[in-house]
Amino acid sequence: MLFRHPLLALSVVVLFPRTALARDDGLVERPHTRVEFRGIEKSYAQAIARLVEAARETYVTDFAFDMPDRVSVFIECAPDQSNRLWTDGHDRVTLTLSSSQRLRKPADSGVFNIYGFCHELGHMAMYRTLKNRDWLAGDAAEGWAHFAGSIVVDRMYDSLGADFWPDPYDYRQDGLARLEKQLARKKPDAVTAAAGQWRELDKLVGRKKLVALFRAWNAADVQSTDPAPALRAALHKYAAPDAADAWFEDFAKGCVVRIESSRHRKRTLRAEKLSGQPITLKYDDGTSDGKKSIAGGGHAVFFDAPADGMYLTRVDVFASRYGTPQAPKESFTLTLCDADLKPIANWKKPYGTFERGEPSWVEFSVTPTALPRRFAVCFDFNPTATKGVFVHRDDSTKGHSATGLPGRKPAPLEEGDWMIRVQLDTPKSADALRGDGSR
Repeated sequence: MLFRHPLLALSVVVLFPRTALARDDGLVERPHTRVEFRGIEKSYAQAIARLVEAARETYVTDFAFDMPDRVSVFIECAPDQSNRLWTDGHDRVTLTLSSSQRLRKPADSGVFNIYGFCHELGHMAMYRTLKNRDWLAGDAAEGWAHFAGSIVVDRMYDSLGADFWPDPYDYRQDGLARLEKQLARKKPDAVTAAAGQWRELDKLVGRKKLVALFRAWNAADVQSTDPAPALRAALHKYAAPDAADAWFEDFAKGCVVRIESSRHRKRTLRAEKLSGQPITLKYDDGTSDGKKSIAGGGHAVFFDAPADGMYLTRVDVFASRYGTPQAPKESFTLTLCDADLKPIANWKKPYGTFERGEPSWVEFSVTPTALPRRFAVCFDFNPTATKGVFVHRDDSTKGHSATGLPGRKPAPLEEGDWMIRVQLDTPKSADALRGDGSR
């Protein structure tokens, strides 16, 4: 997203002189930053390279975050481009612009580019450490980047000076001074309120301990239906319990997502108790008609069990991994849900299960879990521009698939059905003569 005052993306109409900025294409490199640009003045690309280089260093030295050895920045400016700034959460930042005039100072453009890059590197710092963050509300993630980015803006003024931007202005007004004004409002917006919560946590645990807390939260057994106990217990290692609990109580109100679980209770059975004669449910004909990776969502398919008392034993998906040759050392989530996409059970599976390149059928065995008559399975890969899984679809049928995440309202997939299959089995019939009670 582009960063406009006051944080929200409001429409801004600006009249510029008829003289257009010179448009260049090229590459600017620094020890830890690479900026590839099209359609903007080289002076702005050089300033962005200096900014990202210095901001990256600040997240390392002031916050102790594990930042990438090199941050890659891609800038595309053309009339048909939307105005956006985003990160893949790992090592890349992308800026698209409809006009190079949007690189001017905020008073002329309505866009906060210096703050914006500091903000996106804040997301990168968090996301590289706190990979398992389904419990974190979107406003809370944005609030973190607003808080951290505001601090880094001030540090940029100290290290880069007042005139490093080709269109100089006092950009200190875009840092903590602006955040403090926003927090002083009678009713701050949700992102600003979350930024205030992170500011209080910074005071509570100490800036260089934030990364250790994020690691602890990442490793904790956080249950989506009740994330508070695990998050609170991890926090107790870095702050006095009473103070930690007081902070967490306020933080949880708007920043922690609690997903309502299904009324269908999770029940499992040992595999040897099953009949060993599974059946497969599918909608696809085995031929792909397209593929998709879904940022901020998941791939869900709904099924109807042919009888009561059946158990899910395996889920197959026709897919392939994209991104770096070596699979990320991360897990994705496979969830069994009820008809309302409320979670019944979930399993963490390694990204490395998928091969990069050509798609193939990938099988995931799960602990046999009892099913309601109507149920869904959902894959959440938490993808980025440089890491994810393409799930293929088949357009020979439609109406059984959706995009969405457990506990949230799904959106129907209009183009067909995901190539996702499930394998079900039934318990062995109890044999009264044997008296084994195998059911």
